Amino acid sequence: MKLCLCLKAISWTTCRFPKKKLEELKTTGGENVYFAKFLTSEKLMDLQLSDSNFRRHILLQYLILFQYMKGQVKFKSSSCVLTDEQSLWMEDTTKLIYQLLKEIPPDGDKFASVVEHILNTEENWNTWKNEGCPSFVKERPAETKPIRPARKRPAPEDFLGKGPDRKIFMGNDELTRLWNLNLDNMEACKSERREFMPSLEEFFEDAIEQADPVNMVEDEYKAVNNSNYGWRALRLLARRSPHFFQPTNQQFKSLPEYLENMVIKLAKELPPPSEEIKTGEEDDDNDDPLLKESNESPEEQQQKPVTGQQLDAIASKLGEEWKSLAHHLEMKETDIHEIESDSEDVKMRAKLLLVAWQDREGSHAIVENLVSALNSAGFSDLADSLSEL
Repeated sequence: MKLCLCLKAISWTTCRFPKKKLEELKTTGGENVYFAKFLTSEKLMDLQLSDSNFRRHILLQYLILFQYMKGQVKFKSSSCVLTDEQSLWMEDTTKLIYQLLKEIPPDGDKFASVVEHILNTEENWNTWKNEGCPSFVKERPAETKPIRPARKRPAPEDFLGKGPDRKIFMGNDELTRLWNLNLDNMEACKSERREFMPSLEEFFEDAIEQADPVNMVEDEYKAVNNSNYGWRALRLLARRSPHFFQPTNQQFKSLPEYLENMVIKLAKELPPPSEEIKTGEEDDDNDDPLLKESNESPEEQQQKPVTGQQLDAIASKLGEEWKSLAHHLEMKETDIHEIESDSEDVKMRAKLLLVAWQDREGSHAIVENLVSALNSAGFSDLADSLSEL
């Protein structure tokens, strides 16, 4: 009976709430609401009901009480069981309370929906407590797949073979054939016969011969136009020729053009190809030291291009003094820095210096000019030895 009177009082208070006060609460969003201290005097009950927070507090307590009465609580007394009439009245009253909550400003609809959501969550929590608080972690079902028997590893003899003439099987016929070419593959890899890298003279002998205009070899038949030959030539030049890493201002449109230029440089450095086997009489004549003397005059020797053999001899004797010669060869400081960065070996730096000078001078890289630079740099001994080489 008291509950009904309280609900009617709250409903009546909400209806007679001043419209001006309602508008203020709706516009301010409840920011300036003052939570007054709840009083216990019955005479002040009407005054307290004018506070929207007090009305919400009372209605929320009713909803909590109703949920406890309707819910299945494990430790609730058996005397707290509701009849059908009481359950029906409680459902109607709950609807009325939610309706009153929606009408109480500010944000009545939002407040009522939040309260309903929290109480529904509370029901799930009560159910979990009644069930004895089971774990949320689900155990994996036992595997029903049949256990496969472990595979037995084959013995080494099954694939390595037995006896002195054993044959190792590598998975297919071709791999098996290649693997069994030699009984000890590690020793076979160390064999001297596996040194396949040829010398520059051997590899470029045909290309140098084809580059000579006297032989009149057409371009399509030259070795430098073969892509396979060009790929192997680049690898060999990178390993054994200082020209490969020497910077140049020339621009090449294709690999054959670059290789043809390298062949011309190598032809000047490398010794001429061996001539045909001479007769025994000619060999006897060559044994005469008088016939070994050159018929060329000193002036003609000075005008000859510098050979690779001469460059190697001068570079090995220059050593750490190569910078002194660089300035007399009119080399730029940038070229000197590049040579220093390319190699730490002083003999290799000297060789790179002479090669750079030869590339720059081209046809003017003759013995006379190199001798003049050596003399001006104070290397007269090297200049004299160059004429004798």
